[in-house]
Amino acid sequence: MKKTVALIILDGYGLSDDITGNAVKQAKTPFLDTLFTTYPHNTLKTSGEAVGLPEGQMGNSEVGHLNLGAGRIVYQSLTRINKSIRDGDFYTNQAFLDAIAYAKNNQGRVHVFGLVSDGGVHAYPTHIKALFSFKDTHDVPMYLHAFMDGRDTPPHGGKDYLRDLIDQGIQVATVSGRYYAMDRDNNWSRIQASIDAMTIAKGTVYHDPLEGIQASYEQGITDEFIVPFVSNIEGQIKEGDAIIFANFRPDRAIRIATAFSNPSAASHYVSQGKPTLDASHIPNHLFFVSMMHYADTVKGSIAFPLQSLEDIYGEVIERHGMTQLRLAETEKYPHVTFFFDGGKEQSFSGSTRVLIQSPKVATYDLKPEMSAYEVKDKAVEAIASGTFNTMILNFANPDMVGHTGSLEATIKAVEAVDACTKAVVEALQKHQGIAIVLADHGNAE
Repeated sequence: MKKTVALIILDGYGLSDDITGNAVKQAKTPFLDTLFTTYPHNTLKTSGEAVGLPEGQMGNSEVGHLNLGAGRIVYQSLTRINKSIRDGDFYTNQAFLDAIAYAKNNQGRVHVFGLVSDGGVHAYPTHIKALFSFKDTHDVPMYLHAFMDGRDTPPHGGKDYLRDLIDQGIQVATVSGRYYAMDRDNNWSRIQASIDAMTIAKGTVYHDPLEGIQASYEQGITDEFIVPFVSNIEGQIKEGDAIIFANFRPDRAIRIATAFSNPSAASHYVSQGKPTLDASHIPNHLFFVSMMHYADTVKGSIAFPLQSLEDIYGEVIERHGMTQLRLAETEKYPHVTFFFDGGKEQSFSGSTRVLIQSPKVATYDLKPEMSAYEVKDKAVEAIASGTFNTMILNFANPDMVGHTGSLEATIKAVEAVDACTKAVVEALQKHQGIAIVLADHGNAE
């Protein structure tokens, strides 16, 4: 019988003395309170330079898990790309130059996909502006397919972010809320709506994209949920065109990037009868560039290939002949696998991965417990089995429900995680295991 050492990650569980809007402070968390008063503890800095981001930049789940799995500060994609723009290397990046050459040789255009947001979690306006500088320096037509944020930024901030880009002379072809274009939970009907707007101009047409956003606001639709609409019919993606995806964070880029670069592989993500992708409108012969490595299913060029990380957690556990379990629900499964493993798709001998399906609801404030109890049950079962030396498990609730902006629901989410953490820790105590309870970044506070 193996005695399990478990790293229990309370995703988005931050500490703040300010009680206003603070679900962590306002929730009843008797078990976590007991841990703080009974056992040694400390606080972690999960933003800025402490996790390889620019000073003052907030942390996020990807960054937190990457640093945890590496056991050191990992300089992030945002920092690397910003530096390349400052140094000028960005403008001689071969992947970008190849995309431009392909479009020009085929009398095509260059399309830029990207989250229009200064949240710094998935993309950054500076990067989009830098890409559009190629329009003049290389005399190539370019269009922006704008994905609106509203999760990592204020829910009505998108109009100003997009206005700033339009003022730079950037032509907007389509606009989609990230709920549609950046879904990561196999909701292909959402992604399909964005794809159809981009390829066959399906959707409402607003020749002024700011007017389209304002119309959404007036219907009570915030940035994240803006239904895909068309702004410039000439910006449809056609055969012979090139696509540059400006997002640097992979998890919410994978699905739509796979659809455009490798549509036959989109079925890889479809299970349990969920709607599949209709790729009939996606043109053949596109040149695709992703800012970073997203996944093996995404084909094409990579502007900023991964920096190799040696001696990450999974490698060390494998090297010592030990077993490891990675456990999370859908929303955080990439974080305990891909990101925790240094931003690479890899598996180790003696490693087991368990994915619990996240609930199928429009927003998680409708089910603040999410699948925490199912994750808890699987963890308790694994501990009792004596199979695993180590376990990495993630409770997604404080982060995912916190993103909805509902304080009442986030309080319930935090309380659910308190109860589930209690059950896992008690199982570890019963079987002489060890619990390390921590967070990857803040949000619910």
